[in-house]
Amino acid sequence: MGLLKNLKKKRAQAKAELKAAKTRAIAEVKATSKDRARQQKLLAKQEHRLLKAEKKGLKAKQKHEMKLAKAELEKRKAGKLNKATVSRYVGVARMVAPILLPLLYRGATQAQQLINQRKAQRMGVSTEQLSAFAGHGAPLKARIAGARNSLKNSTLPRGFVMDATERLDELDKAVDNAEFMTPEQRRRAHQSIKQDLDMVTGQVQERMVQP
Repeated sequence: MGLLKNLKKKRAQAKAELKAAKTRAIAEVKATSKDRARQQKLLAKQEHRLLKAEKKGLKAKQKHEMKLAKAELEKRKAGKLNKATVSRYVGVARMVAPILLPLLYRGATQAQQLINQRKAQRMGVSTEQLSAFAGHGAPLKARIAGARNSLKNSTLPRGFVMDATERLDELDKAVDNAEFMTPEQRRRAHQSIKQDLDMVTGQVQERMVQP
């Protein structure tokens, strides 16, 4: 009897210990789950705080960089052109203008005169004859006028003078018509007129040198 009683007692004790162990295990699991949830919540909160701080820092950095960029731009603008620089340039221009402008005008006038002289020499006329005409065909018209004057003052046969003068009149009209052409058409027309004019003036000179 004593042995059976001891067995029952031990069984009841083991059963109680098992129940207590289960209870402790359940409590530990609940505590662990609760701790894990609390930990995850803390981690999420910390991560949110870090992201917020990072965004704030990035925004502040971008704002600072933008401020530096604007300052650099203003600095470069001020270095290139500012009120003081403009005032200095204006002052220098006022001092130099009375001396420089006449020199520039004289230089431009002399350059134009030199251009006209070379053009007149190339066309076989004087600068006075060339300056009497305007337009793209001015050199040709000056040559035609010079050829007419040569015919009027010559002692060549009347018939030859009339034929040559008529041809010069036709060339003169052709020069006028060429003024309304395109640049390429006018260039070709002037070349053709020049060839005909060379032929007429050549014939006139040939007749003049004949005994």
